[in-house]
Amino acid sequence: MSNSDLFSYLSAFVTIVLAVAITDMIQSTHRLIRARNRVKWDLAHLIFAAMVAATIVSEFFSLWDTFDVTTITFLQLIWILTIPTLFALLAYSVLPDDVPAEGLDLRQFYLRERKLWVGIYAAATLFDIVRSFILVSHNRAWVVEYLGYVALLLSPILIALWLMWLGKSRRWDVAAVVILASIAIYGMAAWTISAKPNT
Repeated sequence: MSNSDLFSYLSAFVTIVLAVAITDMIQSTHRLIRARNRVKWDLAHLIFAAMVAATIVSEFFSLWDTFDVTTITFLQLIWILTIPTLFALLAYSVLPDDVPAEGLDLRQFYLRERKLWVGIYAAATLFDIVRSFILVSHNRAWVVEYLGYVALLLSPILIALWLMWLGKSRRWDVAAVVILASIAIYGMAAWTISAKPNT
């Protein structure tokens, strides 16, 4: 099996997991829009849901580095599947599956589910840090640069998750998700995928 065949074989499964997750979010969004007259919207919830959608898309970008391998064990595959699966779980849970006839208050939905989201997001972030460290661990200069990057972003992430967990007011909730979304945008904005020129 060639490297490109191995990449296609491995990435296809993860792509399916991510595609189903983003499809679920699109369907849930469609239901909310269709029932918009019975929905009480919430800014913090919408920002967080949008960030989760962007994070799912960002996982597609990571496939290029994650599956740039010549061989892989079963346990390595399970490890690689962990992060996309956690983000998929977040995508499935971040929007309601239906809108009851009596209506839906997204603020109450956010308050009820936020601690679950914080737990999943924190676990996914921790695993993502470890995954990225493994990818750069062969280069000492990259390790130093990456650890500095993590040190810069980890504190605001922890503060945002703490604010989100407490959820003492709408302002706290909005501040928490805006911090998380800003960090996500900062981390993703410069990402690119480049094809190697034909030789």
